[in-house]
Amino acid sequence: MEIIKETQNYIVVNKAPGEDSEHDVPRLLAEALKKENTGFLCIHRLDKTAGGLLVYGKNKAAAAELTKQLQEGTLKKSYLAIVPGIPEQTEGILKDLLYKDKTKQKMFPVKRMRKGVKEAVLSFKVADTKEWNGNVISLLEISLKTGRFHQIRCQFASRSLPLLGDGKYGSRIKTKSLCLFCRSLSFYDSVEKTEVAFTADPPAEEPWTVFSTVL
Repeated sequence: MEIIKETQNYIVVNKAPGEDSEHDVPRLLAEALKKENTGFLCIHRLDKTAGGLLVYGKNKAAAAELTKQLQEGTLKKSYLAIVPGIPEQTEGILKDLLYKDKTKQKMFPVKRMRKGVKEAVLSFKVADTKEWNGNVISLLEISLKTGRFHQIRCQFASRSLPLLGDGKYGSRIKTKSLCLFCRSLSFYDSVEKTEVAFTADPPAEEPWTVFSTVL
């Protein structure tokens, strides 16, 4: 976990793969800042096996404001992901109906709306394609229009493009960590009265480093 910026109302961090957004990161922040582990309120989440940017409210009012921005879509995030092969389209929009199986902690695409089903929408662009360890792999830039549980992982896996390292959704290519990273984050700072934006780089490890020329 790396602290990117801290203000009186929020703190932005770059979460490492393997750290839990709701428990590990607040504890690590408390240790780093020598404070009690009570003042870091999680606004949005990243899968434990993924990495990237997160913002935490430092008080209830700030957390409520950031949560409102998240719900209204003015808190914006973009992601990087690596998938096997080459998607049929170089860019596009994916729309699905997803159902969460709470027992398996996994999302499944379904054909019709019913209880527990939510619409999932994202846009993507193929940034580059390389060969790595005998596999053709593609780097994707992704923007979420909805924020569903395991959304990116499920939507691409359902199109035979499971993210590298994602055995839960059918990937056969093993990597040190899930190849999903929250690259950019922006929102309105109500104190500074301006939009603030942050970017971070994925881990300096393969297969991310294969795409170093475009990252």
